[in-house]
Amino acid sequence: MASPIDPSEDGPLFWWGSPNATNFGDYLSKVVVERLAHVRLPDAPASLSSNRRLLLAVGSIIHFARDGDVVWGSGFRESPLQEDRRYRTLDVRAVRGPISRDYLLQMGIACPEVYGDPALLLPRLCPDLPPVEQQDECIVIPNCGEMDYFRHYRHVVMPTEPWTEIVAAIRRSRLVISSSLHGLIVAEAFGVPARLLKMTWIEPMLKYEDYYRATGRDRFAWATSVGEAVEMGGARAPVIDLQPLIDSFPGLPGVPAEHA
Repeated sequence: MASPIDPSEDGPLFWWGSPNATNFGDYLSKVVVERLAHVRLPDAPASLSSNRRLLLAVGSIIHFARDGDVVWGSGFRESPLQEDRRYRTLDVRAVRGPISRDYLLQMGIACPEVYGDPALLLPRLCPDLPPVEQQDECIVIPNCGEMDYFRHYRHVVMPTEPWTEIVAAIRRSRLVISSSLHGLIVAEAFGVPARLLKMTWIEPMLKYEDYYRATGRDRFAWATSVGEAVEMGGARAPVIDLQPLIDSFPGLPGVPAEHA
């Protein structure tokens, strides 16, 4: 049984969180790390004001890092080179993709050539998920910043619903159409065809390109409408060896071995 970390204490895992809603893709950081580290983590991300070293896993969150923090599978949302940074040194074990690695190397930060979004590990880490029956219809998963555009669409799954319900909806679908990066990632992790939807430019393209390049697809096409996405069908399946990502998992900074 997983050992709990005192919920009254600030945890060692940071992910992006909003006081108004939980984005399932970011919350998957807790899901994945709990299962790999054999711990139960607090239900809220660590505070960036904490004095302890933090682990940054799932999400476009490297720009939140501070000196000495540990990066495992995170990426950039947009170019960091012109930003004021809180870090000059990081302990990088893996990144989401080669674009994120290139940025870190340009900053003089060592980064191994180990790629992969940790959410790709969900099928391995959650073998107890109940079976589902695949249905004929597709689903649409918008990015958090685009939800208002999709309120009246059919078969929409909002990214703020519980992660278990979203994963179940993905696994039941024959096609996932998504502007949520983790809608795409989770679908492809479970072998469900997925197509990137770009109806707005609220989210920069960098994070999608980073993921696709890490999974063997230097070129990829996106749809500009739901109808076009249905016509295009899913993208070519990802190709990636996830064992280096698993092997590079650093554990949780400052967590005693008895929690493992």
